[in-house]
Amino acid sequence: MSLERLNSLVEAAAERGILQRDATTATSARPWPLVLLTALGAWLAAIPFIVALGMLFGSQLQSGAPIYVIGALIYGSSLFLLRWGSHSKFVEQLGLPALLAGSILLAAGIYRDVPGTSGIAALTLLFVAAAWIAPQIWLRALLGALTCAAFIAMLSVDQLFDLLRLFPGLHGALVAWLVALIWLDSKSISGANARDIIALDAFASGWGAMLLLAFAWSAGKAFVVGALVGSFHGHIQEFTSAPTQRGLSVLLAGAGVAWLARHWTAFGARHMALAAVLLLALCWALPLLGGPFLILAVCTTSARPLLATAAAVSAAWIIGAFYYQLNMELADKALILTAIGAALGLIGWLKWQRQSRSSTHATPFPKLMALSLLAILVVVNGGIWQKESLIRNGRPVYIELAPVDPRSLMQGDYMRLNFLMPDLSTVSRHVKVVAAIDNRGIAIVQRIASAGVPLAPNEILIELVNTGSGLRPASDAWYFKEGEENRWAGAKYGEFRVDGSGRALLVNLRGPALQAL
Repeated sequence: MSLERLNSLVEAAAERGILQRDATTATSARPWPLVLLTALGAWLAAIPFIVALGMLFGSQLQSGAPIYVIGALIYGSSLFLLRWGSHSKFVEQLGLPALLAGSILLAAGIYRDVPGTSGIAALTLLFVAAAWIAPQIWLRALLGALTCAAFIAMLSVDQLFDLLRLFPGLHGALVAWLVALIWLDSKSISGANARDIIALDAFASGWGAMLLLAFAWSAGKAFVVGALVGSFHGHIQEFTSAPTQRGLSVLLAGAGVAWLARHWTAFGARHMALAAVLLLALCWALPLLGGPFLILAVCTTSARPLLATAAAVSAAWIIGAFYYQLNMELADKALILTAIGAALGLIGWLKWQRQSRSSTHATPFPKLMALSLLAILVVVNGGIWQKESLIRNGRPVYIELAPVDPRSLMQGDYMRLNFLMPDLSTVSRHVKVVAAIDNRGIAIVQRIASAGVPLAPNEILIELVNTGSGLRPASDAWYFKEGEENRWAGAKYGEFRVDGSGRALLVNLRGPALQAL
């Protein structure tokens, strides 16, 4: 909703007594650590009770009506506590696990007796009813998120982790969110419906947050994050190759562009139209990007900054996941992103040039931009010159590779490396060691270097980096062209260039006989 509608909603809520007209920030509000501890205590109290209930009535819950009776009692009692119960924060927090337990029991009973998606559908309706009855804003937002997850699962049938089946669930939830939001923003605000609008807005906020999380999760791991966590996506190659899904992504992005053009006057400029065309091209390459962009467009123009920020983060995650999509060569992906980024930069520069010519006041930005660009070029080229000098003048040294966990050895475009190193006890981030060089140039680390101790003729200094998995020289990865895994799988030694100070640079991998691979 717009800021005007938001102000009208606050005014109408104040007239009905839902909000206090002279309300200020409460200085006696409980600090968040106390609220967190209260919630933790409520969950610790509820979990043993639920476990004991399961142990006591476990056999009766497997057949017959007891599962419905017990589920209804827990569900109804939790709603009573949340709606009409004590004002104690502990009791309020206790109602949440009870509400979840009752809803799951009722849904499990329906799923047991009626096959298919009836159980998930029942769970969705129970969450919606609870969100309508419970007065807490935070609980309505949380139930909105849980309802969205259940709704996506319901549309995905029994293949929740199959992206080809998850795709309609995601976009079905997106359509439902858009319909609710458009209806919400079209309602005339009055004191009679202020409470309902506030409740629906909180519910839609939670729904939208879960939907954005589902979009990001479906895209898989993002760039850089993939080196820290394992794979958590399904059939991403088939998923990103379907033209229907690509077309839907472009359609959703086009809807977002139309929304911005209608609600944001500046978006109608010519340079914005060119940027929109580039965005549509990117959404064709990334079938999951259209949905988050549409959410971003709607939330940016409707005074929902938190959800707009979440949409931007989700879109950035999806773009980062483009790195791991195997349906396209890495060079082609780099070309697409570079071309779109360069085109966007050119559009921005041309727009700035046009504005600067029409302005009568000179600005220092051109000089600052030129100095910044010059500084960047000096730093980057200085680093390149140093590495080129090390490659050209450094001493060739070979260090033996050690076995690496085979589950993470090959990741499509790079190879994790582990080097044979002795167990040297050190806590320093960087440490210099002494290595003995044999007649073939193979280095064997002997000890940590000590100041004032001379080196033998066959010894050199090598600087190591203390990583979480041990000491490593220079790098723990070797990058190569896609499709060349077999070529580098037989590597036995890493080839380095080392200067007189011990700085090492990995330049190649060698086979068991130091032969080129």
